[in-house]
Amino acid sequence: MKRIKRMLAMLLALVAAVSLVACGAQKDNGDANTNGDGAAEEKKLVIYSPASDAQVNAVVPLFEERYGIEVEVITGGTGELLARIDAEGDAPYCDVVFGGGESSYSEYKHVFQDYVSPEDANLIESFRNTLGYCTNYHLDCAILMYNTDLIGDTQIKGYKDLLNPELKGKIASADPTASSSAMMHIETILTDFGGLSLENEEGWNVVSELIKNLDGKLASGSSAAWKSVADGEMTVVLTYEEAGIALARSGANVTIVYPEEGTILTPGTVGLVKNCNHPENGKLFIDFVLSQEVQNILCNDLDLRPVRDDVSYPDYFRPASDIKTVDLDQEYVNQHKTDIVDKFTEVYQGTF
Repeated sequence: MKRIKRMLAMLLALVAAVSLVACGAQKDNGDANTNGDGAAEEKKLVIYSPASDAQVNAVVPLFEERYGIEVEVITGGTGELLARIDAEGDAPYCDVVFGGGESSYSEYKHVFQDYVSPEDANLIESFRNTLGYCTNYHLDCAILMYNTDLIGDTQIKGYKDLLNPELKGKIASADPTASSSAMMHIETILTDFGGLSLENEEGWNVVSELIKNLDGKLASGSSAAWKSVADGEMTVVLTYEEAGIALARSGANVTIVYPEEGTILTPGTVGLVKNCNHPENGKLFIDFVLSQEVQNILCNDLDLRPVRDDVSYPDYFRPASDIKTVDLDQEYVNQHKTDIVDKFTEVYQGTF
């Protein structure tokens, strides 16, 4: 009998020891993400991304290596991808949208869930997350860029210089109804000349005069527009900072101009999809993108203006403090994006 009791005592001690080991193992894996039910998420993340290949290739593999999470990336246009999530309803395939802008997200804010990253406190105050459903992760701005071999004695300092009759048919621009970077210029012009509104006659007159000098030509996309200047087909282009800096660094015969009337700083955004399968992994990705490490990569390797002010800028990157900037009425853009597109189409068609 005593022998049986001793065996039972040993068995209970063994069970207790195994339980302690199991608890320890759980604690060692305490950084594993769990979903709302407390169950561990699979090590997977699905991203829909309208961002450039360079951004995706710089950030995603590093994230996979750092956290051991397998990432599937599906690329496409911002509107196309957001419409796809909307069509997927309550069972979205995607966890995170990486890239695009606030005005596009605002049209589909019902497909996102609110998330404010702990890294948000480290961002430049004016670009912190105040909406909940989208987080700013880099800044872009509207620039002009001209071919130094073709410009001759023509002065390009701002938008008014683009109205010079000598430049007629020599200016490149993407279609603002299809290109967010081209629409950024329309919004900047309106802001510079009378204010961002549908009733701003001064601003829309400048847009109309610019359309005349474009000679009705609109490039198929933003890359086609800046390539035409880099290749010497066109003299000057309305484009975005990332493209201009990258071309200048590559040795292209181009010069970047920040419009003297003022340019806007507009953010690229990332957002967590509502009812997604891997919400904790998605939050981790957003935190990662906002980290000082990744912000330094975006700035120094990809020529993207960061949203943190503790990043080391390369010498060729012009600080925002040295650029004349104007504040964009982003709320107005969010509420009237379709109206602005329609107004541009009306002005474009009425110019000829």
